[in-house]
Amino acid sequence: MKRIASEQGTCWASPVTLAKIMGVSPNTIRKYRKILVGKSWIKKIGQRGKTKPTDEYKIMDIWELNQRFYSKKESSTIEQSQRKLNHCPNKVQPVNLLSSTIDNKEDNDKKMNYKERSNLNNFNPKTREEYMCLQMAKDLNEESMDFILSALRKYGFNMVERAYNDVKELARTKEIKNKGAYFNEILKRSKPIN
Repeated sequence: MKRIASEQGTCWASPVTLAKIMGVSPNTIRKYRKILVGKSWIKKIGQRGKTKPTDEYKIMDIWELNQRFYSKKESSTIEQSQRKLNHCPNKVQPVNLLSSTIDNKEDNDKKMNYKERSNLNNFNPKTREEYMCLQMAKDLNEESMDFILSALRKYGFNMVERAYNDVKELARTKEIKNKGAYFNEILKRSKPIN
């Protein structure tokens, strides 16, 4: 419904139309639409159409709720993993490989070249998709191409572009302090390609 609503913020697609898009039954759409109305995530504002009127819904701004929910979820997951590590009888302290005393000049040279290549200013795109990702990374205020290229491999260009467009859409109406974090949250909710 949000994608159909776009900038106008309203959606009047019928349950049958939404069901075809999502690959579910119209009754499933009706059921979950009722739940969304109950949670005040969407609001019925009237009807559209003369011959076959359909309900029109306004999509409410829930980004702030999402951000609070996922930041609480993420912090509780970190706390749980730390508690598990502290209660483990045979715990092994993590080793920082970057400060390791083993010095291999060839490995260090490869790391430096990789860092230079992944820097936005030094990145040389080889495909149209990489070029588009470079533009996205600049707009998201990323310092390197590492994250967006790994997202490209994991989710595919369509999902990366869709997440980027969602961030851009939100940025038109609301100030976003960390666009990269929003982009990351949107991608986390996406299904990776196989």
